[in-house]
Amino acid sequence: MALQQVNKLPFEGLIAAARSHKLGNWHSKLSERASERYTETGWPGPKTESWKYTSLNKLASGAFTLAEEYSAIVPEDMIMPLKCPRIVLVNGVLNKELSNLKQLTGSLSITSLVDLEDHQKIPFDDLFKKEESKEYLPLTYLNTAILSDAVVLEITKGSKCETPLHIISIGSGNGIMFAPRLIINAGNGSKVDIIESHVGCSGSEYFSNAVTQLYLGDKSEVGHYKLQNDSTESFHIGLTKAVINNGASYDNFTMSVGGKLSRNEVRAHLKGSGVECCINGAYLGAADQHIDNTTFIEHQAEGSSSREVFKGVLDDTARGVFQGKILVHPEAQKTDGYQMNRAMLLSDKAEIDSKPELEIYADDVRCSHGATVGELEDDLIFYLCARGIDRESARRMLIGAYISDAIDEVKNIDIRSSIQSVAENWLKQNLYGK
Repeated sequence: MALQQVNKLPFEGLIAAARSHKLGNWHSKLSERASERYTETGWPGPKTESWKYTSLNKLASGAFTLAEEYSAIVPEDMIMPLKCPRIVLVNGVLNKELSNLKQLTGSLSITSLVDLEDHQKIPFDDLFKKEESKEYLPLTYLNTAILSDAVVLEITKGSKCETPLHIISIGSGNGIMFAPRLIINAGNGSKVDIIESHVGCSGSEYFSNAVTQLYLGDKSEVGHYKLQNDSTESFHIGLTKAVINNGASYDNFTMSVGGKLSRNEVRAHLKGSGVECCINGAYLGAADQHIDNTTFIEHQAEGSSSREVFKGVLDDTARGVFQGKILVHPEAQKTDGYQMNRAMLLSDKAEIDSKPELEIYADDVRCSHGATVGELEDDLIFYLCARGIDRESARRMLIGAYISDAIDEVKNIDIRSSIQSVAENWLKQNLYGK
């Protein structure tokens, strides 16, 4: 379905302003190409199927300028409590002072777009392929058009990284827009865990338009864990694209708790055979938050498996969106795919839109999907109260256990514990005691 076309697209002025910050001829050509595609695809409107449940009107009407300040303090209370090497971006630009690059092992190399000598290594062209769906790309093209920096992470072939790497993107300032860009290449047989945190300074109102590209070589293992905990007045639109080759394993988990409006989209392309792919998540919303989780898993070869479990808790007038699609190509025989979204509504005014999809062109597969929506059951509360537990404590236990069940999908024990801490803090601040 074609995107909504308007006479003047949002942020065209920012694209023009960004041209003065280009790093060279190659960068200018890239920006011009992305700008043209952005104009062609248009701004997602109510008739755009993949954006049907998430309106961008408030975002499009906002008066944003390009970020120019690139200094901040890491808000430690908003990120996962992990001791590991950090890569810090402020308003989309690598901040070497806040990062501890010296702690990186020899198996990892980090290069910023500004310092990169060979720009041909960056797979920007991957997003311009004809087979890419134009419905999800407008904001990705916008990210590329205004791009001022990118972080390129290389994991050496055959290397096993024992310590996770924490990439922190901080939003700092009011009325600004920035475009964090991460490109991660995992060599054949490599293993690494990556935490990606998106947070904001208190009271900051900004638009973070983030794109992360991952390329998993044969038999590589990548754990990729995203915490979206932006400031309460901010907008976050994030795309994660993972291309996964033969025998590789990709474990993805997204925790969404912050922002006025957020959309976390994960697109996994299982190009090789024998791939194991998990795309799971949890979302917690209160007040008037809007949280959108959109996923697309494409099985392109034989004998791969995918698992997808999302669970959310929504209170007040918060709204959640889950759109999940599994596509199985004719050559992808013996595919095993599972998809489930569950939501708990704690208020009569809370809302969830759930749209699970299966599109299968192979006949030797095992695929299933489902969605459930419910309330906190009075019978369960009564059961606990009958055993001497007060009503408030019973409520806490049930909500906490509900979210913990989703977080248990995270394979790395230390990271799982850190995500659990974030969830517990959010529950204490927003739900407990009501």
